[in-house]
Amino acid sequence: MAIIGYARTLLPDDDVEAQVAVLRQAGARRVFVDAGVPAGRQVRPEWDHCLDYLRDGEDTLIVVAADRISRSALQLAEILTQLTGRGIGFRSLGEPTLDTTTDGAAVLLDLLNIVVGLDRAGRAEDTRLGLTHAREEGRVGGRPTVITPELLERARELRAGGATYTAIAQDLGVGKTTIRRALTPEML
Repeated sequence: MAIIGYARTLLPDDDVEAQVAVLRQAGARRVFVDAGVPAGRQVRPEWDHCLDYLRDGEDTLIVVAADRISRSALQLAEILTQLTGRGIGFRSLGEPTLDTTTDGAAVLLDLLNIVVGLDRAGRAEDTRLGLTHAREEGRVGGRPTVITPELLERARELRAGGATYTAIAQDLGVGKTTIRRALTPEML
């Protein structure tokens, strides 16, 4: 079993050596470093190399803090689920309870997934309440329509004359999808 470290800095000029030193002191035999790469970015080259390097069922990944690998509870839950599914342990030195190498790993993952679920449900509820409140005040969310009543009438005439959605869109100076959405309910 090998301990592998991962370090990340937000800005390229940030000092990553302190993270590397802490990870080495904690037993990391190899440390992968992404300098100047936000945790939310889809492409983190050294993170990808680290994931490829970790041996299923054998290695443990350590970080100085969970925010080095994720920027949200959802992202963290996904990463931990992926690692534990491969039999790879995980420890965050900054959050000692984030340790999947202990007997409580299953409870930790269940709890983290519950927190993620609650967060999603809370956001969805807040969104619904906000939209309801806005409607009660006469406001409607979303982008304003580009199809005025005059443009809609012209689009109907053109469509009745056999014009394609593309031709109508070009004629009116709007997108084809906009025309399709505006006319489709009437065509049903």
